[in-house]
Amino acid sequence: MGPDQSYPHIRVVLSIVLGLGIATLLKGIASIIQHPRRYGWSWIHMSWVVWALTSIVTFWWWEFRLTEVPTWTFESYLFVITYCALYLMLPALLFPDDIREFGSYENYLIQRRARFFGLIALVTVMDVIDTSIKGRARWHTLGIAYPIHIVVLLVACVLGATLQRKRPHLVLALFALVHQVAYFVIEYFTLSVD
Repeated sequence: MGPDQSYPHIRVVLSIVLGLGIATLLKGIASIIQHPRRYGWSWIHMSWVVWALTSIVTFWWWEFRLTEVPTWTFESYLFVITYCALYLMLPALLFPDDIREFGSYENYLIQRRARFFGLIALVTVMDVIDTSIKGRARWHTLGIAYPIHIVVLLVACVLGATLQRKRPHLVLALFALVHQVAYFVIEYFTLSVD
């Protein structure tokens, strides 16, 4: 069975999992709009929410490149589903079921920063493997911007996991958001053949 027959089947599972991640983020944003004082709206938290939303939407967009995978194995399928599931975990960490002990999403995020930034680092490493699955041509197409992007994200994760004060976290969150959006606009604006 070629990729033209197996990938549409895989794409359905990807769509379900990523759709759940987007729904979690949008529901969380709606709850903040409805009750901003209850959840402690902040620029730090909202920047990471928008970063996650941008990341999930663009991940879904560029996974179209999986049509280029010549042969699907159960291992590659399992990898892609696992990678996709990590994108569902990001919204779950950004909008936990109960934040009463933390007082706000911002406090929760800063106190649980090692887990959150560890997950972003894992997603970043998984992206390198995912790019490998798409083949050598994909690596060549991405050029030098891709490894720079990966290094920037990993450095941001190390900083995010170690910083404790809110102001540096705000600077990091805004930087990461601007970097992510700029990179995706430059690299992934079109799916045309490179």
